[in-house]
Amino acid sequence: MGGNSGECTQSTSSSQDSKNAKKDGSASVPHTDIKDEDDDKKNDSGTGDSQVPKKPEHTKKNTASPNCNSSIHTKIKQPQNCYYILAFIVGVIAVVIAWSLGYLPLTTKDTEKGKEISLKEAIERIREEFPTQLENIWKEFSAGIKETKEGNPTKPSVFMLLYETEEGTAICLAQKVGNMSTHLLKDDNLLKGDKPNPLLIIDGADLEHDETLVEDYGNFLEEYRPKVEEQRAMIINNLHKISGTVAQSFHSFCDTVTPAVGKAVYLFTMKTSGVNNRHNPTEVAEKELRKLWSDELDEDRLNPLITRITEMTMMIRPEKNLAQC
Repeated sequence: MGGNSGECTQSTSSSQDSKNAKKDGSASVPHTDIKDEDDDKKNDSGTGDSQVPKKPEHTKKNTASPNCNSSIHTKIKQPQNCYYILAFIVGVIAVVIAWSLGYLPLTTKDTEKGKEISLKEAIERIREEFPTQLENIWKEFSAGIKETKEGNPTKPSVFMLLYETEEGTAICLAQKVGNMSTHLLKDDNLLKGDKPNPLLIIDGADLEHDETLVEDYGNFLEEYRPKVEEQRAMIINNLHKISGTVAQSFHSFCDTVTPAVGKAVYLFTMKTSGVNNRHNPTEVAEKELRKLWSDELDEDRLNPLITRITEMTMMIRPEKNLAQC
């Protein structure tokens, strides 16, 4: 009897507690739910029991700041911007190298087709008409004209064309290069359909018989400087026919420090012996000019004059099928 009374009392007490809980509107929280919540917190921190299931991920909101995503995006794009800058620098360097090698956008006008052509292409066309000539003369033409065109300060290019027997090839080549130089250096390049202006060509024999120049070689400077400024090129054929006194007229034109006309090309042709048998055409030209002018000019005037006129000297071989000039 005593045992049954205790069980009854315990059951009645439990039932009463349950009724009181319902009456208060709150349910007792099972102990296992609190344990699960604690386990979830431990799992989130990496220390919980791996066997306890986690809450669904969709219940968690992404609280990452938009600025974080933007920062990551910017960091990803930074290397691409560096690549663009590097590519631009490489492109600029490539252009500079191309200019220095003669692959530059210096242009003249193709008088037949009326279109612009590069300096390299213009020289290549002349070269095709003179296939017998040595390779180095085309490099000298290109380098000299390029420097006159782009140099700062500008200075003239002076070419001495030596020949031994046949003068036609040297004179024709000088005209071809002079015509190209005129078109390239003049500010008002030829327009499509225009005819080229006549070249400024002087024969040595004509200067020698000019009494005004014999009396005062400065008259040559006054007369021809405006013409050179207009044409940008001058050809002097048969330099060996000019006396030393008259030859002093070329000093101011060929001076590379204080030239009469900075942006200009001068081409001299001269007959001399031993051209085809010597490897140093400049030495041949200097020796010939000393023989011609040393009786008239002292060393102080002769040496600077010869140095300027023979700045770029080349041997010209006769062409069997000479181009029309």
